[in-house]
Amino acid sequence: MSEQLIKLINSVMDKVKADSEEWISNLSLKYEAELMSVVEDEIRKHSGELEEVDRQAMLNREYKLYDASMSIKAEYLALIDELTHGVINRIKERINAERGSDAYSRLMMMLLNQAINVTQAKELTIVCSQRDKALISSLAAKMGISVEFKDGGEDMLGLIASTKDGSVTYEATIDDVLNRMIDYIRSIIKEVTDEVVKQ
Repeated sequence: MSEQLIKLINSVMDKVKADSEEWISNLSLKYEAELMSVVEDEIRKHSGELEEVDRQAMLNREYKLYDASMSIKAEYLALIDELTHGVINRIKERINAERGSDAYSRLMMMLLNQAINVTQAKELTIVCSQRDKALISSLAAKMGISVEFKDGGEDMLGLIASTKDGSVTYEATIDDVLNRMIDYIRSIIKEVTDEVVKQ
């Protein structure tokens, strides 16, 4: 074969090779573009579903956070209630332990004075513990009032006073006083609890 023929064959081969590489590259780009187009179409077609899945996942996270926060809040409130009742019980135990002391006499005098002011009567029916009858009789005599007694429970602290005709009743038991103060006691416990938590 002649040299020119070999050059011609090589030239044609190079051209075919270059054309086929360009064709393959163009074909690859075309298929890649078509594939991207198909993927984008599928994503667009399912974008509503994807957004809904994302929205549901977000709602689920928010619900779990809300549920956890409500659970913690319920535990916190239960703890505050438990502490409040514990404090109230300790106060009642302390007052009960002071029966017979001057401090207890002053407390009963104050409660009896409140009962007189509320009922506006000098003759009262008093419900109290058997253990407090002597003290209340003595205080009533000093105050110049007449009292008739009815039995309250043995553990009763304080008194319930009513007019002889029963038209006005004043409850001055320690339970009643503490129940009126429960929000105040609870707020103090919350303050102390919050301070402890911050540390």
